Amino acid sequence: MDSWWLYRGTGIPLDPGDRDRRWPAPPPWRTYPGGPDEPPAPPDEAATRILGAIGTARTPDPDEVAAVNTALYLRRPLLVGGAPGTGKSAIAHRIARELGLGAVLRWRITGATSLAEALYGPAGPGPVRLGPLGTALLPRRLPRVVLVDDLDRGGFDLPDELLAVLYDGEFTIPGLAGQDNALVHTCEPGGTATVRDGLVRCHEPPLVVVTTGGERDLSPAFGRHCVRLELPPMTRQRLAELARTRFPDIPAGWLDALLDRAEREPSGAGRFLDVLHLVRTGALGGSREGDEEGSAALDTLWRRVAMEGP
Repeated sequence: MDSWWLYRGTGIPLDPGDRDRRWPAPPPWRTYPGGPDEPPAPPDEAATRILGAIGTARTPDPDEVAAVNTALYLRRPLLVGGAPGTGKSAIAHRIARELGLGAVLRWRITGATSLAEALYGPAGPGPVRLGPLGTALLPRRLPRVVLVDDLDRGGFDLPDELLAVLYDGEFTIPGLAGQDNALVHTCEPGGTATVRDGLVRCHEPPLVVVTTGGERDLSPAFGRHCVRLELPPMTRQRLAELARTRFPDIPAGWLDALLDRAEREPSGAGRFLDVLHLVRTGALGGSREGDEEGSAALDTLWRRVAMEGP
């Protein structure tokens, strides 16, 4: 691997001291005068559910590692494409786990999504509540990771609006203008922050991972400002590693049979893991791996998970 790479793509956390010694400064044109720093981010409780427990190192994907490090050093959004089940969203959690950046802030996109709701909620009888992007733009010693899921499902102007606030490095909450120290809630349970004169300003941009399912093309201007990564379909090796991480005690014969099935009919990691879970919990009954009855039972289970016909 290149010596300048900080992210390794193995899923194993870096030593915090090594990370801090090697942490790259952002480019001067992406440095902002925000401060003072907010407390460190809470731990990423979703990481174990999405990535599995920390254990055996994952085999790095060179394209992923190069793209993530380029986005990290330049503080550009990472635009991740690929078919469903290729692990697009998992990249954000892997970055946060390896680099010790705390919980991933997730912004789910629908056709009705607006940028404003990702920044802050309307002022009511209590404090304003920051959204995932607003929380990520608070000043911190280490940046937060923001997952913008399925940006191509949003409105036409949403990608460019996202870029604008990222490159401004700040936004204003009008209802708090003129207040020296206003308390706001963050998007995390129990989280609070202090905002001065209604201005939320970082001192470096968050690490933004944008996923797209290819439902529509994003604007060329947005693409030019991102580091692109296209994930290929899951390989046999990737699925086998995933199985060893999640189900280390699965019988080797059943795993090989399921890997053969996945190669014949690629369907992504989700379906593969669902079938593995059912196999592990006894859904195949007394069938034996490798014999005709076992193969037929596995095929039936595979179709059932996909809600296909017989």
